[in-house]
Amino acid sequence: MVSLDGGGRADAHEGAPDHHAHQDPSAQTPAAGIGGFTADTTLPDDLLGLMVMHGEAYWEYARMHLDDPDAADDLVTDVFADLAAHWGVVLSQESVEEFCWGVLRATVDSELDRLGRPSAFTAAAFSFAMGDARQAFQALESKIGLFAAIGDLPERQHDVVVLTYVLGYPIVTAARIMGITAGGVYSLRCEARRRLAAALGLDERAAEEAEEK
Repeated sequence: MVSLDGGGRADAHEGAPDHHAHQDPSAQTPAAGIGGFTADTTLPDDLLGLMVMHGEAYWEYARMHLDDPDAADDLVTDVFADLAAHWGVVLSQESVEEFCWGVLRATVDSELDRLGRPSAFTAAAFSFAMGDARQAFQALESKIGLFAAIGDLPERQHDVVVLTYVLGYPIVTAARIMGITAGGVYSLRCEARRRLAAALGLDERAAEEAEEK
């Protein structure tokens, strides 16, 4: 479970309110599916808009780490229910999108802790990787252990690499999803590239050339 406090943090811990307790099934209105889950039109309008814009990316991210589409459906539904239940806190944040992405990440981490297993990212990432993203990262992809190394990156670098290289989102779209600037995404990706090149024993110049293509 994830608890949202007024300090702009999303903390995973036991004893937090049950996400499902926030939802009254009789009050929900069916809506079109987004990604792998169904949007709840009883959400605040701004939050519903965020779900429409970024819900599929949330679901893909959760599915990659959990390696279970149904579990990803449930988790993303819980994330948006939790955000709706604390919408006043969410709106008080400097960046709503960045805060919501942090809640998703914290909820994924909490679920993995509950299951008592590591992320399935390393095994799942290759099947998610898009053709164009593979070409852009060709200098690194040829090395066994690339995806394991991506899994070991610091959180924000990891998320940028997953969104842009593995899932194939443009930098501008990834920036919107994470609630940061496009320049921030580019900087994090460059830092990640250098860290991955070092971890895999590659010439950083070769990785830079792959980045520029």
